[in-house]
Amino acid sequence: MKPTATFNLSLIATSILLASAPSFASDDVEVIQVTATKAQPVDISIDSDALDKSQAQDLNDIFRKQSEVSVGGSSGVSQKIYVRGLEDTMLNVSIDGAEQSGSLFHHQGRLSIEPELLEKVEVNAGAGRATNGPGALGGSVKFTTKNADDLLAADQQFGAQLKGGYYSNNKGKKTSASLYGRVADNWGVLTSFGYTKGDNLVNGDGEEEKNTAYEQKVALVKLSGDLTDTQTLSLSYDYRNDDGTRLIKPHMQPVEFKNKNVPIKQETDRQTITANHKWAHSSKLNLDSTLYTTASKLAHIDNPSYGTSNGTITTNGGKVFNTANFASNTLITGVDYKKDQLRFATGGKDHTEDGTVYGVFVQDDWQVTQALLLSAGARYDWYKLDEDGHSSFSSSGFSPNVSASYFILPEIKVHASIAQAFRGQQTKEMFLVGWAVNDANRVAEEATNKEIGVNYAKQSFSAGITLFDNKIENVVGKTKINGKTVMANLGELRTKGVTGYAGYEFERVSTHLSYNQSRPELNGSPLLDYHFNLGTSIGDTWVLDVNYQHNDRLAFGWNSRFVEKLTHVAAGESEKDAYDVHDVYARWLPMAGDDLALTLSIKNLFDNYYKDHASWYDYGYAQAGRDVRLNASWAF
Repeated sequence: MKPTATFNLSLIATSILLASAPSFASDDVEVIQVTATKAQPVDISIDSDALDKSQAQDLNDIFRKQSEVSVGGSSGVSQKIYVRGLEDTMLNVSIDGAEQSGSLFHHQGRLSIEPELLEKVEVNAGAGRATNGPGALGGSVKFTTKNADDLLAADQQFGAQLKGGYYSNNKGKKTSASLYGRVADNWGVLTSFGYTKGDNLVNGDGEEEKNTAYEQKVALVKLSGDLTDTQTLSLSYDYRNDDGTRLIKPHMQPVEFKNKNVPIKQETDRQTITANHKWAHSSKLNLDSTLYTTASKLAHIDNPSYGTSNGTITTNGGKVFNTANFASNTLITGVDYKKDQLRFATGGKDHTEDGTVYGVFVQDDWQVTQALLLSAGARYDWYKLDEDGHSSFSSSGFSPNVSASYFILPEIKVHASIAQAFRGQQTKEMFLVGWAVNDANRVAEEATNKEIGVNYAKQSFSAGITLFDNKIENVVGKTKINGKTVMANLGELRTKGVTGYAGYEFERVSTHLSYNQSRPELNGSPLLDYHFNLGTSIGDTWVLDVNYQHNDRLAFGWNSRFVEKLTHVAAGESEKDAYDVHDVYARWLPMAGDDLALTLSIKNLFDNYYKDHASWYDYGYAQAGRDVRLNASWAF
């Protein structure tokens, strides 16, 4: 095995970073942003330009530069997002406001998104504001897709964009075509179609990771425009398909014994339809409404042990809220609703589960003085779950939050917050329906997240540190009671940690260093890779991002991710080796304007062999070795 470099970062270096940590603005670098109306400074924002430069292909590429976020699974279909060690099933995830609810199968990911169609990605780590939605125990992730105005020039009526890419590691090819234009005064339409195909990944030792080949088809159609001078409407249809032959448990190595993990045909797709309406009537009446339906499908065809299993999770919902702006404060009030419908056919039987959530919420940001910002809010949610042929559950709960930030000097801001989140009984993982039932004594989960930190910003340098403690009581997971597999309350899931970041910008060079240490523990013992739908333990993570803008047409960048050896593991469990992985890119605009863009990026520059700590370390796949990516984009 080709060794990856090991390292031991000194306490001095750690202290320097945690005594500083940043957030600097640049058109070419993703920035951890602190918004003016939020006391929490740990939000992550990623824009489309950053995704284009890295030629992002999957969830791993989207979050590759974020130390607080890890993505496990070497192939797209097996990928899961972990924020501070908690799996995405513990977070609220939405696409254009459409909730992506439920879990399909614990041996693979539940989320699918095409990076090329994204305008921005926002992450809120930890239980927080009431506007994050119901049951956001570990935070939220919000994906926003592009519209016609994002691609049209100011004086342009119609346009098109063609893209083509090649990826050396798996001989992958990607093509896409987008048409966009103004179909009437103040109305635009965007249609985009993409196709990607690749062979098996090759790890850093030059070995194929079998059954990781893929073929993906994506489409986005979005109509958006002004109904009146004060009203806007957006209608969108987002589709993604990823069928193929892959292992029954895609995030694990093959196991031939008793057909435990052999290749079978699988079908996966997601369809999301969303309507967004905004009415800016006055400073105190700004209504934002969303209606949506989203359906995620997973089918295992001709499993040698169980036959064909086919199921869909459909979520229908809506949200209406008003933003009232006063002289010194902003008040948000609203209601939201969603219904999850799980339909699963396996072993000749049909299974159903239905879960419903109603919520009301309020959030107020009060600028007490120029230096002091106070924020407080709450939501109340009602849950109901009808389990397939078994029990029905209902619960309701209160989720308050309060935070404050204060500039003790013009350059130094301190902040603190405490927030709670309530999550009642909801539909279980789809592939467990018909096999595991809910414990009759299952109760709601409740999270309490505490944070405190300091930020410094002056001229080209900014820095900060945040300490956090997120405790989830009565967390729900799979276990056995009296010999039966059930979904039950397992106890307390607590994550303590620290995140820091520091950056400096000078002339045409921007640098950004971030750090995260998260220690998730279940009843006092570190989380393990097989704590599915809860999270896992990941070594301390450092990310260094350097960008150089040579001129308006030529840019270069280097990104390094260092993950320290994980020794904080449960008794008898494997430690996880340290690794580092480095990426570079160059982007050239050879013509006036940005009509033609040529991008070269190299992932895993030194062809290191490593296993991501967010993957199943003992039984999972290694990550891809060196991948040279070439992409051309032509807009006209």
